[in-house]
Amino acid sequence: MIIYKFGGVSVKDAKAIKNISKIIGEVNEPLTVVVSAVGNTTNLLEGIIDAHYSGKENVKELLEELKQKHLTLTLDLFDEFPADLLVKLQSLFSEMETRLSKPFTESFNFEYDQLIAFGELLSTTIVSAYLNKIGQQNEWVDIRTCLDADDKYRDANILWDSSEKKVKSVFKAKSRALYITQGFIASDFKGSTCSLGREGSDYTAAILAYILDAEKMIIWKDVLGVLNADPDYFSNTTKLDLIPYQEAIELSYYGASVIHPKTIKPLQAKGIPLWVKSFIKPKEEGTLITKGDLPQPLLPNFIVKKKQVLISIKPHNFSFIGENDLFFVFSLINKYGVKLNFTQNTAVSFVFCVNHSFRFIDGLINDLKEKYDVEREDGLELITLRHYTPETITEITEGHQILIEQKNKNTAIFLSQGSQEVPIEECCCEQEKRQ
Repeated sequence: MIIYKFGGVSVKDAKAIKNISKIIGEVNEPLTVVVSAVGNTTNLLEGIIDAHYSGKENVKELLEELKQKHLTLTLDLFDEFPADLLVKLQSLFSEMETRLSKPFTESFNFEYDQLIAFGELLSTTIVSAYLNKIGQQNEWVDIRTCLDADDKYRDANILWDSSEKKVKSVFKAKSRALYITQGFIASDFKGSTCSLGREGSDYTAAILAYILDAEKMIIWKDVLGVLNADPDYFSNTTKLDLIPYQEAIELSYYGASVIHPKTIKPLQAKGIPLWVKSFIKPKEEGTLITKGDLPQPLLPNFIVKKKQVLISIKPHNFSFIGENDLFFVFSLINKYGVKLNFTQNTAVSFVFCVNHSFRFIDGLINDLKEKYDVEREDGLELITLRHYTPETITEITEGHQILIEQKNKNTAIFLSQGSQEVPIEECCCEQEKRQ
């Protein structure tokens, strides 16, 4: 079995879907394809969820936009609208409308997961129907019937034993078998939908690869592989040809956007190679993530997280920050489901950094204010350098006002104000040495 994962950009329109059908058609052995929501659909769904949660009047307008997006895509793929596909899509739209007609009766995270799943359900329904139309016979699988998880909504944990039994009963390594399924979602013990974290489709593919003892897994992206920096922020980047599992885990932990943080561990456990390749240039080699040591000399890696929020606390009574304070703060962080990007504490203060998109910042801050003086600063950048050099630190910090920095042997982290495009001259020099 081979596992493919296609992200939202790779299915953004009819041309893109026809392109991935060619890539899929090149495979002559059992293949499972995990597909994300059509490009920007998850963002649109989050807008619908927010509008519904906040009681805004534009819910129907946003839902209509979602419908037209997928109906237009379908019409672009088919000469005429297949009746059976229309029934399936209308059923999904009707299910959404029913849920949106009711008030929020559970926690925000619960309601979020029940609605966000429709992006993947819609995209895979359309892709599966198109592949069948062009002769690539496939089986559409609702992954929620196979993957069990706990009820930690928006960041659910897989229940491996029961999931393994269900996955193996559905995904058979038959000759020329082709399965189309969703990433990102699973079901809890009540049968409710739960999600595995934003951008969690990579993780779904890795789970299936692990359970099915896959020969390999390929993530198809709009870049040639894993780059040493985000090309949206840096003017000169270099593709990494080989990355050991452990280094890939480190890069994803610090926020590298190409791979979801949970993806690598299941693959590492069974030594399954992971390729990151370009769906635009599928014949190119890409990046291989597998066993081994880091290639030498080390190439600096740059990771930027924008729109960060820094929260700083100090005790009201000017006392020290002790173990009890840290326990209290981290209990609140756990209560609100905060993912920390950066922390630092001194004798009299504790600071931490979170994404601007974190919904419950205000609630967290209000609870902290009961015991602490709290300051908040928005619009910051978190810059991480793996395998830094003095030259790369100079380049990355030039033009920035650095608020906080941390360093260890391999990694330097800077929280800064200000932003500019960085040329990464040092990286070019290092690459020339390697060549």
